[in-house]
Amino acid sequence: MLYYIVHNNRLSTEGEMMSDIDLDTILAIIGNPTRRSILRKLARETHYPLQLSKELNISQQAIMKHLKILEDNDLVISILQKSDAGPPRKLYSPTRRFSIVIDISPSTFNEEIRVYEIVEERKVLGSERDKLDLEEMSEKREELIDLATSINEINLKISDLEHQRKNMMQEKEDFMKRAYELMGMLCTGYDERKVLRYILEEDNISISKMSERLNMREMDIERIMRRLEDMGLLEFHRKIIYV
Repeated sequence: MLYYIVHNNRLSTEGEMMSDIDLDTILAIIGNPTRRSILRKLARETHYPLQLSKELNISQQAIMKHLKILEDNDLVISILQKSDAGPPRKLYSPTRRFSIVIDISPSTFNEEIRVYEIVEERKVLGSERDKLDLEEMSEKREELIDLATSINEINLKISDLEHQRKNMMQEKEDFMKRAYELMGMLCTGYDERKVLRYILEEDNISISKMSERLNMREMDIERIMRRLEDMGLLEFHRKIIYV
């Protein structure tokens, strides 16, 4: 299973976030290890290109090329920040918040983008350090300790959920394997099995979506579904919501 999270700090709707980028584009972008390293750094703290160059031991020119790809695809955003030592510098931070889940097994292939709620725009870390007095510093330390405890508790819960998911995916794999075996016994036609597998695997079904995904004409799908229904193989489809 591939599980990848990118945090979002831009104020926009979920529809706007995902309308201009698809799974293939995202995988092509984050398939590059340097861009993943950049996103990993930016997820923890805003950075200047020069900082990223030093941290990742990569030329600043190469860093800028990767940042341009990320920014062109709306995965990062840059703002100009004043500098006491010269002209304004670009400061980069992530702009999206979603995760990609891909499950691959002998009887399962699932790909999914999960969009999460928008979070508030982050502040530039370190910008308030000099403004804190001793009492405020003590309060901030206590707050950090409390946050660390909460984060550890959340990590334990996530680990437990991942363990449960692993067990459920194994159980689903066993069921799917047997279901495919039964389809092979009951359906002699390849297209019949293809349509039946799609109905079994998908949560929401529509003829138009099936036509696109299976590369079949809608009239052929409807004909096959009528034949499957006559064979009594679509009894479970009543539990599926058609959209």
